[in-house]
Amino acid sequence: MNATMAVTAAPPTSARNSRFAENSAVWPLLALGVLLAMQFTMAFTRAVNWDEFWFYHHVTEFARGNLAQPLQSFHVRLFAWLPGIPGNTVDKIVMGRLAMLGCEIVTLGAIYLMARRFLERAPAILVALLYISAGFVFQHGFSFRTDPVATACLMASLAILLRSRLDMKALAAFALLVALAGMITIKVALYAPAFLGIAWLRWSESEYAKTTALRLILAAAGSLAMFAALYFWHAQDLSAPASGAGMAGSASRLMFFLGIPPYWHIALKGAAFSIVFTIMIVITPSLLRRSGAPLAEKLALAGLWLPVLVPLFYLNTLAYFYAFILAPVAVSCAPAVSAALKRYSIKMIALVLLVITTGVFIVEDRSVIDRQHQIASVAEETFPRDIAYFDHNGMLPVFDKANWLMTPVAIAGYREDGVATYRAEMERRPVPLLLINHEKIQAIMDGSDEVLLPEDLQALRDTYQPFWGPFYLAGADVEAGEQRVQEFLVPGPYTVMGGAMEIDGENHAAGDIVQLERGMHALAAPDSASHLQWGESLARPAEEWEEGDIYVAY
Repeated sequence: MNATMAVTAAPPTSARNSRFAENSAVWPLLALGVLLAMQFTMAFTRAVNWDEFWFYHHVTEFARGNLAQPLQSFHVRLFAWLPGIPGNTVDKIVMGRLAMLGCEIVTLGAIYLMARRFLERAPAILVALLYISAGFVFQHGFSFRTDPVATACLMASLAILLRSRLDMKALAAFALLVALAGMITIKVALYAPAFLGIAWLRWSESEYAKTTALRLILAAAGSLAMFAALYFWHAQDLSAPASGAGMAGSASRLMFFLGIPPYWHIALKGAAFSIVFTIMIVITPSLLRRSGAPLAEKLALAGLWLPVLVPLFYLNTLAYFYAFILAPVAVSCAPAVSAALKRYSIKMIALVLLVITTGVFIVEDRSVIDRQHQIASVAEETFPRDIAYFDHNGMLPVFDKANWLMTPVAIAGYREDGVATYRAEMERRPVPLLLINHEKIQAIMDGSDEVLLPEDLQALRDTYQPFWGPFYLAGADVEAGEQRVQEFLVPGPYTVMGGAMEIDGENHAAGDIVQLERGMHALAAPDSASHLQWGESLARPAEEWEEGDIYVAY
């Protein structure tokens, strides 16, 4: 296929002499440059997704010495520098995104190197453009998650496996990259067909030589040895490390399914955003079947294509997942690119890809990140740094998150266990702050009984009062003339606000600071409505909170 495909994709000699000819490499290179420039601006203007906050939360937990998960957490070492740079949480995530953009550029380079095995230079660049122009890749390829780092490591290791001489330096680099990817995410297993197909191709090209087989075995063994070394080194610095085997087993139970894909609508949206890429993915198997290329080459391309089927059995396939899984699939589309260039010029295809993706760029909602900046700034400027808080996804990593990540899987497990973990945590230590940064938490405070257990629902509703925007603080409202006994689960200083208040038989004027212990307290407002607010005269921010989305939907 290599020779045949290169001939059919090559432009005429006269066209090659012109830098801006219809089939010049200039066109996909220009489109790549424009899309990367767009992504650079989006790193600063695209809303931070909830799991990007969760990703950074782990980095700060490692800095505090609280991280206990050895698998899928090695990124905390790679980004341990982030908490020390100036700015609020959102600013730091943006800086992390720039590093992820660098990882995406590595992935693009690996895609190009691999595609050059099957295509000439200009069509190979077009393959890289095919990847970055895919709507979900364009939106999430630079996101602050594990995926860009793992994708860069895996694609670089595949490029080494496909294009290197498999000498000792190449094998060592391969082993390190695969091990690093495995420490970052166990999703590396989803690339298995790609590695197997290319390994078989290399062995076939050597006419099944024993030395090549030995080198491939050394590559696999070296990856396992390097993974073990990284695992034990990383785990030594963690606080009471959890079992890696246990986490892997849990992931296998929760991340795979049989039946209709729950996120099929996400896949359809991604296909619509990437119609050219989608068509090429669909026609690739037929082109491979009819190709006259050697069987080993066809198997290698098939192995690169197979990851596209992962959404049929793997659960966690939201939009950002496609930036991870489509990288090898783009290389597999080399036959489709070659076929397309028999009818259309490189210039036309590159411009079509650029125009479609520019549409995705134009419709971006750039207002949401402003609210996220506001939340981060208000939190860090208003509240003491040593407090604990409840929220959905660790959006305030400068504080100590006191509850678990509120994903559907976690909520289902919590309800199945039947343990009121929120109240238990409030009885263990003070948790004065609640951040309403998800519709589930809003539903809890609005009266929904579908999320938490009754004991936890009552604890949250009886404890937290609106403070500013999405922030709630521990406190109590007492109407004029009202007398009641209330349980306080958050001990500490409280400020009397509004009118005077009688607390446990003692009169306190507005502005007084009262120390309350955890337990029952008698409250009364003899003259006018009064309010108890946790903290020592914490002032509400002067700036207004503009209601709106905190996250952008996929």
